[in-house]
Amino acid sequence: MKSKAKLLAIIGSHRKNANSYLLTKNVLDSTKMDYEIIQLAEKRIDFCDLCEKCIDEDCVLTDDFNQIFEKMKRADGIILALPKYLFFSSRFLSFLERLATIEHMRKFMGYVGALKNPDYKLFQRNKPFCIFFVSGTGRIGGQILSEVVDDLKGLGFKLVRHSSPPNLEQ
Repeated sequence: MKSKAKLLAIIGSHRKNANSYLLTKNVLDSTKMDYEIIQLAEKRIDFCDLCEKCIDEDCVLTDDFNQIFEKMKRADGIILALPKYLFFSSRFLSFLERLATIEHMRKFMGYVGALKNPDYKLFQRNKPFCIFFVSGTGRIGGQILSEVVDDLKGLGFKLVRHSSPPNLEQ
């Protein structure tokens, strides 16, 4: 019997059903939790144009972002899985940019000298998240993972567990 908790996995690869997807599906199939997998390869995520309308409402761009964002808010936990080549895929970067822009606009914009809403978090509770990387590392072991973890904590996520091969932690 599956758990009532629901996980949402977002695959940041350019390729549909690639290694990041296979890794994530394999892990999720071994759990007793309900889950949904969204592959960004099948979605259109436009670049943010900094119109600032997301200060008070949903993003006005007509792509797939708002639908994914709503699913993220409803999920009990988030899994991000992405390939790491020289850096992240541009699809994933566009997606992360849109999340970070909403956070920034709602927290900082509209006031001079003070934060509009200093306690605002994109996800109001400490939503658990997990990150899978498929491939290599940055120039310093664990560098890429640390950068993404810091960005996601800033958006209101709570890291459930951190694990890397031993040679990445040096």
